[in-house]
Amino acid sequence: MKRKPLVVGTLLLLAGLIWQPMLSASWTDRLPAGWSFASRYTGTQTYADPRTGLLPPRDVLSEYERVQWIEAGRGGSGSVVLHDRLTIRDPVTGEVVWEYATAADLDRRTGAHLAKPFRGDVAVFPRHVQAAVYRLRTNYLKGVPLAFEGEDDIEDIKVYVFSYQGPAEYTESYAGTTQFPGVTTGPGREIRCADNAFYYRVWVEPLTGEAVKVEEGCPSGDYVYEIATGQRLQAVDRWSGVTAGDALVRRVAEVRGLRLRYLWASRYGTLLLLGGAAVALSIAAMSWRASRP
Repeated sequence: MKRKPLVVGTLLLLAGLIWQPMLSASWTDRLPAGWSFASRYTGTQTYADPRTGLLPPRDVLSEYERVQWIEAGRGGSGSVVLHDRLTIRDPVTGEVVWEYATAADLDRRTGAHLAKPFRGDVAVFPRHVQAAVYRLRTNYLKGVPLAFEGEDDIEDIKVYVFSYQGPAEYTESYAGTTQFPGVTTGPGREIRCADNAFYYRVWVEPLTGEAVKVEEGCPSGDYVYEIATGQRLQAVDRWSGVTAGDALVRRVAEVRGLRLRYLWASRYGTLLLLGGAAVALSIAAMSWRASRP
C-alpha cells in the first residue's frame, strides 16, 4: 500500500507530460474529427420584378440556413475537406430561392486553405485569433479581407469583431443547384454588388476561432455587369442576413460549450493531471519519511 501513491503519482506525472504534445493535439485542431456547424437565421432575398426588371421597394423575408461539415482529406491526416452549403428559403412555402455549395481542402490544424492559389486564405478563423486582417474564403466569399474592428461582448462571451465593406463579385454562386435553378449571365458577364456596397461582419470567439454571429448583405442590389465595359445590364436581387433571436441564443450556448471543451483539452487536462501527480507524490514522500527509523 505504501508504494501505491508513488505508482499513481508517477503515472499521473507521465500522463500530464504527454497530454499536451501527444494526446491533446487531435482534440485542439481547429477542425477535429466530427466537427460541424449549422445555423438558421433571419434575412431577406428580394428578386427583381420579372415584368419591370426593377428591384421592388420592399424586401421579402427569407430564412437562411448555413451548414458546414468535414470529411477526411486527400492530403493525409493533416488535411480535411470542408463542405459548405448556404441555402435561402421562402419561410412560408419552404421553396429554395437561392443555394450555393462548395468543398475545399483545408489544414485541419488551422482551417487554412491548402490549394496553392488560395494559400494565406482561411475558411474558418484559427485558434487564438489575433487583432489582424484575415482573408476569408468560404462559400460565396472569395478571399475577402476582414479587418479587426474591435472587441465586443455577446451574452458574457468576449468576441472579436471583423468586418469588410467594398467590392464583391460572386457570379459562380448563382450557377444553381438541384433545388435552385440559378441565374444565367452569359459569356463576358458577371454578377456583383452595385456601388461596392457589399458588407460582411463576423463576431468571433478568439480562443476557439468559432463564429458567434454573422451579418452580411448587399443593400444596393446584385446586378449583371458587362466585364469589359463595366456597364450595368440588369438587376438580379437585393439581400441581407443576420444571426439574431433564437439562432443567436443557440449559437452562444454552442460556442460556450466548445470553449470549455477546448480549455479542458488544451489547459485544464494537463493542470489536473500534474496537480494530481504532485499530491500523490507528496503523499508518497510523507509515507517514506514516516517509515524511516
